[in-house]
Amino acid sequence: MKRVLSVILTLIILSGCIFYFFPSYLPPELLPAAHTVQHWIKETERWIWPEPKPGPDILSYEVIRAIDGDTILVSVSGAETTVRLIGIDAPESVHPDAEKNTPEGERASLFLKQYVDGRRVTLEYDQELKDKYDRTLAYVYMDGMMLQDVMLGMGMARTLVMEPNTRYQHHFEMIEKEAREGSSGFWGTGFFEK
Repeated sequence: MKRVLSVILTLIILSGCIFYFFPSYLPPELLPAAHTVQHWIKETERWIWPEPKPGPDILSYEVIRAIDGDTILVSVSGAETTVRLIGIDAPESVHPDAEKNTPEGERASLFLKQYVDGRRVTLEYDQELKDKYDRTLAYVYMDGMMLQDVMLGMGMARTLVMEPNTRYQHHFEMIEKEAREGSSGFWGTGFFEK
């Protein structure tokens, strides 16, 4: 009996995978079922990995300026604090080795500068507070939206796993996937494919 249940469960999982990953191979009469399976898988992902939202009691800080596409300078109690956005990596624009800097890095940096300079942000921390360059590591929110989501969604940055700070890794991967499939930003130019 256990063996029969195992086989049935395996067939159900395989069918779900076919519906989800290969809907174009299905006969037209099964496509509505494929879309339903995709919908429920996405809803389950949202339930398991909820979208991040800033808490109501988090302090806000003024952005002095964006340093590049994934780093900002904020004023914390009057002191300048460099904040590295957890989970994303934008092309280089201020690297000490000038050969590593790219026009795409300049565009990402300019985009973030126009978006945040002079505004107020809130910071959410994960397991590790500082990196080896003594930058504060944080998820950065402005107007209730996470900057990481904006940069990934616009195709100005890609995901970067920064162990042990992986709280929203799956969330970021889903946003990056949508940007890649929609050819947003540098996904459309092929820069991230190099």
